[in-house]
Amino acid sequence: MIPCDEYAQELIRTHHSSVYSLQMSHRALATDSCQYDQLFGFPSLSVGLLFADYHRIKLQKENTPYISGTGYMMGAYASFSRDLLRTDRFSFNYTFENGLGWCSKPYDGFTNEDNELIGSPLSIYFGFGLYARYRITPQWELVLGGELKHFSNGAVDRPNKGINTTGISLGAKYYLQPTEPTKKMVFKVPFDSYFFMDLSAGWDVNSSMGEWLINSYHTSPDSPNYHTKDYRIYSGVTAHATAMYRYSRRYASGIGLDYTYYPYTDALQEEDEKLGYQNQTYNKHSVALVARHEVYYRRLTMYMGLAYYLLRERGGVASEFEKPYYENLGIKYALTRNGNIYIGYHVKAHLLRAEHMELNLGFRIKTGNGRKEKIW
Repeated sequence: MIPCDEYAQELIRTHHSSVYSLQMSHRALATDSCQYDQLFGFPSLSVGLLFADYHRIKLQKENTPYISGTGYMMGAYASFSRDLLRTDRFSFNYTFENGLGWCSKPYDGFTNEDNELIGSPLSIYFGFGLYARYRITPQWELVLGGELKHFSNGAVDRPNKGINTTGISLGAKYYLQPTEPTKKMVFKVPFDSYFFMDLSAGWDVNSSMGEWLINSYHTSPDSPNYHTKDYRIYSGVTAHATAMYRYSRRYASGIGLDYTYYPYTDALQEEDEKLGYQNQTYNKHSVALVARHEVYYRRLTMYMGLAYYLLRERGGVASEFEKPYYENLGIKYALTRNGNIYIGYHVKAHLLRAEHMELNLGFRIKTGNGRKEKIW
């Protein structure tokens, strides 16, 4: 287990864990007509189930008379896997995974007080792995890899430090159909690079770090809110405008502005006053300059961004626990064949500390004269 900060490092007493997974994969053959399969080297799309045995991870503060834990995590996910190197028997590939997880032993203020890693039964799951595979028969393959797995609720509930584990992976893969895709490109449709505007509006949800601090450290034991598991859900409105350049069928990059409206700023100010913050400034609006990169595969787009705030005034808790920059990671799904209309979601975080989850609807407006693109 990897601590996310110094506080978590002191909280975690033991780090050992085990994860077991079972998945089924589909890989396109050379006879399939999708350009994306050929450009990515015939990747695998998978669905899977995982069981994470985290019961050996022990959590304890200095003043707590008992040991807390996270129990077990169960998850369901989808994944994308692509070869970086392939020979007749050997291959080396990477895998991205995204799905949902369920925790058997989330935070409880009276019976599991020190589990500040997972605050709710339901979590978002992200995974990444690098794997070396060796084919011992036409249908059996041995797998050795390194993996990183992350569970958190995206700040929709508290606490939410998240679980991050890394380790060595051993596995075996059985091919129902041993036929392999050919390395030779069957056909190639010309691609013309072009500029486009990506415009989207969203709705974000989160819980408050200030409310968590008040209920955990500044409330008397006889208060009904003392160590509560119930936190208010706040929501805001977002808008994004990014000038993008799609320089290949697979990739696009660009720069733009992120805007967020926080209607609950008065509640944040009240929380700051209870926590003793003085002379703070507050604004219901924030603006950030963002650099964004997107990876396309058929109707799916994985996107990531790194942004720096141009305007942000959210008081004392935000100044102490958040950074002047943030990162986001998300997925879009195209609703139209040309990809001009999409829905998506992402997690916004400050150096891996989640701020909110966001759902959005977007439009891509092409400004260049490139060839008409179809994603399907």
